[in-house]
Amino acid sequence: MSADGLTVQTDGNGAGQYVDAERGLTIQRNTDGSGQYVDEQKGITLQVNSDGTGQYSDDGQGITLQVSEGGNGIFTDTKKDITMMVSDYSTSYTQGSIDIDVKPDGSGSYYNSETGLTIKNDGQGKAVITLGYDKKTVDAKPLEKPTKLPKLSMVPAVPSLEANSLLITLDSGVLFDVDKYDIRPDAEKILNDLATVLKEAGITAFQIDGHTDSMDTDEHNQVLSENRANSVKSYLASQGVTAEITTHGYGESRPVATNDTAEGRQQNRRVEIIVPTA
Repeated sequence: MSADGLTVQTDGNGAGQYVDAERGLTIQRNTDGSGQYVDEQKGITLQVNSDGTGQYSDDGQGITLQVSEGGNGIFTDTKKDITMMVSDYSTSYTQGSIDIDVKPDGSGSYYNSETGLTIKNDGQGKAVITLGYDKKTVDAKPLEKPTKLPKLSMVPAVPSLEANSLLITLDSGVLFDVDKYDIRPDAEKILNDLATVLKEAGITAFQIDGHTDSMDTDEHNQVLSENRANSVKSYLASQGVTAEITTHGYGESRPVATNDTAEGRQQNRRVEIIVPTA
């Protein structure tokens, strides 16, 4: 279903497509968790395969991560001036003036271009330390096995639906002020467009579900989710939607993302419109 740049398609098992053109948000997810996630406003892009390989970038944080099979790839953090390159033959780490290289056989090197300090470990119990004209050989354990890059997280699931249904997800932060359930005046256009779509499509019945994050008590979140679902119902009815509308409030009980991050909590604060197609 589409409404004013909002498109949601789901097959009920977390796979599907979510596009919010106004917010620049796109989720395309396959049943194995692979797919694409793009948030143009935050500058975040994730393209991931079913084995956890792929690419991730966060322009706001200056981070890029490219992961290939076996944990090889490249990580960069421009804000901290960090680059890490991983291959089957070595792992190299650079930050500012420091360069570190580690090989699978336990050998490796350290170099600081500011101080001129160099350390070369032969992986067989010895290391050569050089600083200016001073050079000495010391006993040294072989270096630990080179670090591999982590697998990428799977694409966030499109919220599950019962079979033969379509879903529209609306961000509660767009519809309501914090901890309120009165429709915001600047959110009315979104609901007006949705009402137009529902009427033109001849929808005779649908469901509205309210959801919250976990930042307050269970009781508070339950009531808030119920009130928000009912507010959307009342507003759509005021715009001439005559379909039979049922509402449910689920509080914090059905998260679609982690509540440990601000981004995850924002995804969990939502109102879902569930439209039967059969």
